[in-house]
Amino acid sequence: MLEKILGKLLLFIITFVTLVNGYFITPTNAQDQSEYRVDFSGVSAPIPVNIRTGPTTSAAIIDRLQPNTRVQFSGWTRGTSLNDYWTSSPDNRWFFYEKNGVKYYIASAFINGNPPATDQNNVLVSYQVTITTNIPALKQAYENAIQNWNNTGIVSLTPTQNAPITLGEGYARGYDGFGWWQLNGSRVTGGTVIQWNRVSNRNAAYLEALATHEIGHVLRLNHRSDYSIMNNSWLTRITAPTQNDINELRNIFSR
Repeated sequence: MLEKILGKLLLFIITFVTLVNGYFITPTNAQDQSEYRVDFSGVSAPIPVNIRTGPTTSAAIIDRLQPNTRVQFSGWTRGTSLNDYWTSSPDNRWFFYEKNGVKYYIASAFINGNPPATDQNNVLVSYQVTITTNIPALKQAYENAIQNWNNTGIVSLTPTQNAPITLGEGYARGYDGFGWWQLNGSRVTGGTVIQWNRVSNRNAAYLEALATHEIGHVLRLNHRSDYSIMNNSWLTRITAPTQNDINELRNIFSR
């Protein structure tokens, strides 16, 4: 009986997510996690404070701050709400600093210090992603594609562990690859799958273009017929988003 119920539930989920032009979408508007980039500092609480891979208590703990440690931060975002150490008021802000291109998150509830006011028009739309492929050429392609989208100045894709968005490969029949996004409660999930056995052109430039294209679908970009990384006919000639793609991102995220 349990297997039948789980089977029906899986069928419902698969049916709810619709395959359109090689990528999955859902008819639901996602709530994006905004990232505020601003330099500031603060002092940790007089207890050991966890440093995590993401702005949530479910993210991995990678280190701990010693009591009363001053930290220089490069921005903040919102995540799991915790009670402030000093005031006991709920606080869902998480501060982050960067080292070697990786973000490290600390709950604001345990930091004595606040970021200055931020210009809302300069807020980046932030996503955490995990590269799951072990194929060196694909991994490099995804890393380059992440940088391509970050260079638009609109989104910030941050590689981390166990992220809700995954970038990987598969071995199925059909498209060279597909990307999708969907909403689970208030959490945006999704990913890309490049069908490695379907990719006949494996030079670095094409793989980078393909990865950039599929991540574009994760960012809710549709296929286009003009000069665009989202136009399949341009994948052998360009590797990065064009101004048309940047303009569409601005429309989607109101930037």
